[in-house]
Amino acid sequence: MRRGSSSLLIIIGLFLLLAAGAGGVLIFYMPSLVTPADAQTLPPTPEPQVSRVKAELDIQAGTVLTTTEGFLSTEMVPASQFMAGVHLSSVEEARDMVATGTISASEPVRKDQLRKAGLAQKMPAPKEGEAPVKAFPVQVNSLSGVADLVQPGDFVDVLASFNLDVATFTPGAPAAGEQGTTQSIIERPTNEGATKVLLQDVEVLDVIKPAPPQAEASAAPQPEGPPSEADPAAPVVPPTAGNTLNPGQWVFVIAVTNQEAEVLRFALDRGIGITTILRRAGDHTTERTVGATMRILVDNYGMPMPSFPQVIQQPAGVKLENVPELPQVKTPAFAPTVTTNP
Repeated sequence: MRRGSSSLLIIIGLFLLLAAGAGGVLIFYMPSLVTPADAQTLPPTPEPQVSRVKAELDIQAGTVLTTTEGFLSTEMVPASQFMAGVHLSSVEEARDMVATGTISASEPVRKDQLRKAGLAQKMPAPKEGEAPVKAFPVQVNSLSGVADLVQPGDFVDVLASFNLDVATFTPGAPAAGEQGTTQSIIERPTNEGATKVLLQDVEVLDVIKPAPPQAEASAAPQPEGPPSEADPAAPVVPPTAGNTLNPGQWVFVIAVTNQEAEVLRFALDRGIGITTILRRAGDHTTERTVGATMRILVDNYGMPMPSFPQVIQQPAGVKLENVPELPQVKTPAFAPTVTTNP
């Protein structure tokens, strides 16, 4: 039994030695068994491309980019050539900005070469033969501001309307008395109004709206027990100054001449209501109007008049001494005219 066990161990040892030798030979000759055609080389990972804004032409200092078309474009560059804090990734980032220095064509646009344009730099330049325009604020609401549908760059007409208490004096029927016949005067208080388009084809430069209400911070739960005194060393935070515009009201900043500004200021100072009328895009026509009064509504538009108590008079008209009779003048019908500006 011992001789047989020793022989088995010897055989197993020889088998293991042969297997180890065969493995060493295979590892030694493995590189020569793999041909170059079978070797697979992985391509390098491509660098990602990003969008970067460049100048299409030379942009001079002070140029306001109200429109970016023709001035700026985007190009795809490797990510290593784009610096997030320096370059622009979209042309919309440069809209309504002004160039602080000259930007050469085909060069990338840097953020430090642009700044936000003020309203004075965005105002249109005067045309030849026309007066320059200035910015004038008009406070409006949902009714006078076309239901908040007006945007900067739109054109509006400005309508004024007012009511005025008027006292009308008419001669009454002569009355006989101890001193003879006397002529009485009858006073009739009425309320008259007028409406007229004051300004036409006025550009809206900006729309200023009230700041949105700040959400109130939820109160932290107070600990039980007597309230603690405030720390005298803690800084006192003043309340935030709110916007003077009430909710539902905003301001149109419109472009007007000095004469138009005088008319608007005069109307607003006297409580005359101002209403804006939004124009269709591209509409720059001028209409001649005569406004609207009660007489115009009755004579030209067939507005019926309410009945009044009849005044008792003599059969013949009363003729006062030294008062001339004015001829009756018929009011001509009015036909509006439209003039198209070149």
